Amino acid sequence: MNLLWRDVRFAIRSLGRDSRFTALSVLALALGIGATTAIFSVIDNILLNPFPYKGSDRLVQFEIHDPAGSPNNGRGSFLVSEVLDYQEQNRVFDGIIANSDFDVLYSNNEGSERFQGELTSPGTFEFLGLPPLLGRAFGPADYKPDAPPVFVLRYKVWVSRFSADPKILNRTFLLNGTPRTLIGIMPPRFGWGDADLWIPAPMIRTANAGGPLQFADRFGLLCRLKPGVTMEQAQADLNVIAHRLAKAYPKEYPKQFTVVMHTLAENVVGPFRVMLFIVMGAVSLLLLIACTNVANLLLAQATSREKEMAIRSAMGAGRWRLVRQLLVESLLLGLCGAVLGSLLAWSGLRGLVAIIPAGVIPAEAEIAMNVPVLMFALAIALVTALIFGTVPALYATKRDLNDSLRDTGKGVSGGFRHAGLRNALIVGEVALSLVLLTGAGLLMRSFVSLQQVKLGFNPSHILVARLPLPEDRYKSAAQVGGFYRPLVGRLKSLPGVIDATETSTLPPFGGIPSNVVIPGKTAGEDWRTAFQLCGAEYFPTLDIRVLRGRNFTEAEANSARKVAVVNQTFAKKYLPNSDPIGQRFTLADLATAPDPVADPTFEIVGVAADVKNQGLRQPVGPEVWVPYTITGGFQRGVLVRTAGDPRQMLNAVSRTVWSVDRGVALTLTDTAESFISQFALAQPRFGLYLLGVFASVGLVLVLIGVYGVVAYAVSRQTHEIGIRMALGASRTAVLRMVLRLGVRLLVIGVAIGLAGGILLTRTLASQLFGVSTYDPATLAGVVALLFAAGFAACLFPARAATRVDPVVALRYE
Repeated sequence: MNLLWRDVRFAIRSLGRDSRFTALSVLALALGIGATTAIFSVIDNILLNPFPYKGSDRLVQFEIHDPAGSPNNGRGSFLVSEVLDYQEQNRVFDGIIANSDFDVLYSNNEGSERFQGELTSPGTFEFLGLPPLLGRAFGPADYKPDAPPVFVLRYKVWVSRFSADPKILNRTFLLNGTPRTLIGIMPPRFGWGDADLWIPAPMIRTANAGGPLQFADRFGLLCRLKPGVTMEQAQADLNVIAHRLAKAYPKEYPKQFTVVMHTLAENVVGPFRVMLFIVMGAVSLLLLIACTNVANLLLAQATSREKEMAIRSAMGAGRWRLVRQLLVESLLLGLCGAVLGSLLAWSGLRGLVAIIPAGVIPAEAEIAMNVPVLMFALAIALVTALIFGTVPALYATKRDLNDSLRDTGKGVSGGFRHAGLRNALIVGEVALSLVLLTGAGLLMRSFVSLQQVKLGFNPSHILVARLPLPEDRYKSAAQVGGFYRPLVGRLKSLPGVIDATETSTLPPFGGIPSNVVIPGKTAGEDWRTAFQLCGAEYFPTLDIRVLRGRNFTEAEANSARKVAVVNQTFAKKYLPNSDPIGQRFTLADLATAPDPVADPTFEIVGVAADVKNQGLRQPVGPEVWVPYTITGGFQRGVLVRTAGDPRQMLNAVSRTVWSVDRGVALTLTDTAESFISQFALAQPRFGLYLLGVFASVGLVLVLIGVYGVVAYAVSRQTHEIGIRMALGASRTAVLRMVLRLGVRLLVIGVAIGLAGGILLTRTLASQLFGVSTYDPATLAGVVALLFAAGFAACLFPARAATRVDPVVALRYE
């Protein structure tokens, strides 16, 4: 320990003497370690340890998947009787809980506001194992059908809506027309179902005499694996139970199906996991670039310290003693880089969290620096210091003593000492940087392509508001029409409003799915369509063109006539080679929907231009628009086109809604452009920003490395350059000689980087739109940028070489 402490003190003095080398090394490591630590913080808190619940690493969910359907058509909600059956018959879970989300309307002095409610099955809070912050959770008595109505509140709602007032505990609130008592407030990280409040749901199996089992609602399931039980074992057990239940509930199970199981984190994060792993891969490349840069600096320093190492060896120091001394210096650099990198990660986490797309991370996740993250940063520092410090240390101590002690330092031979390894490191940096730049370039091209997608409608100046209607008063088509008819009229009369309409969904995010039946035509395998329940003003409000026929009129909408406008895709797919105007079709799912339509057969009166309805990436699917007054089912909202900023009209729109019915709340209020940005562009923007930053930092590090190698070669060859110039070499010849070194490294690095980039960027394929992973324009642009920047980095030391005074160079020692 005494020897080690002496090595540390000597290393501190040695690093302090060369402050520029130390600063560059620490900064390069800090950038790499900081970026890696920040991304690991996100992955650790989102994928590895997002939930504070008991046995969170064993929490799983499952769905019934139909192999004949689309990849995303699995059923993950179950009847109450099914829930009870799975709870009773499984042998692989510690427990199963059920939940179902719904709108909760709370009336206040101004009007009504909407909370996200969650129905919870008995034992939910015991299963999750997180006690309330205040009050109590639900007990068995709260789940009895005749129990007093109660609810539990989420912490963030308690803080934001009720100013963290503890006096609201045990107060009664009117929720969905029912007085309920607040009995508990959960701790900050409890966010099961991303709900604002929780309400107990009795799970009672009821049977209709002589008929099938009945149910009150559908519920999602959360299961916890027993210790030692694998996902495969649990899936096999559930598969047996599911096929047994398929006989009891034949309408709920396809003829052929499988049970698909995922961890809770996988289900919540979904496809965003791929982007997180891509970003982690990118930041790992950045860390490699940073470490390679430091290794190059260590090699350069090792060359300059050869005579020092030779003298120490001549005085009796063994090779391991010298290697240990240099490794201590590398470890100090690594530790300093880890400290500064952790500070950079801590300061950058807030900005990183701000650009994470909404709704893709668990509500319980708390992204912050913690002990595992700090240990990760320390481990990176130690590993990088050992790996990238060992080779320079070995090189510095393997020279022949006579050769090192005889070296005059004039640079004739010293300029090329260790040049092979240093050059190889620079080639590696260039190749890694090219991979990063290629990834960032492809994401940029993809993002631009997404922004340029033709939507088929004009989203500018559109205010969107979903209006959850009280279910006890708005069940039928007449009741829903009685609310929206005067509301739309009043909205259109507001100053600053150009037009307004009722709608069931917002393009380009789809519609309500239904099977399609066309009289006289045999249905194909996939005769499906999306339909919208809307008013006659829907098309002018969104600026959608009606290409043939006409739009249905306000009178037809008010009288609930069964007329429809179809899009071009519907007409081409289901009515080819015929005039669609006047033809009829049936939306089969409307016959079994809430407030079912007796005969959901519609006459086509118009054909509208295609409007994006499956997101920005997917092609347009068949779609129809029908009057909103034909049914009282499904969620609704309003679209309001304004002359100015839509957000400035929100208060006026809210007052207008409450003037029609104070019991109706507004939720999901924002502009159409903001929704498109949030739900369609946020994830690609996240990847673009991060890869762009990492690629930029990587490029800067590469330029520093190229500059350092060329500048070092020039400094070591000063004597040689002086001799050349004394013998008549021109400044242009010297400039060309020095530039040749840097350009040769760039060419080799670019060639390797292109090959590696084409292979590695295939992992981006699922994140790209409108561009291939080997896009020639992107590759050409990236290569041009790297060459231009690299050439500039070579130019400065090359010009310095041309200004060498031959007389001074020949005297140089």
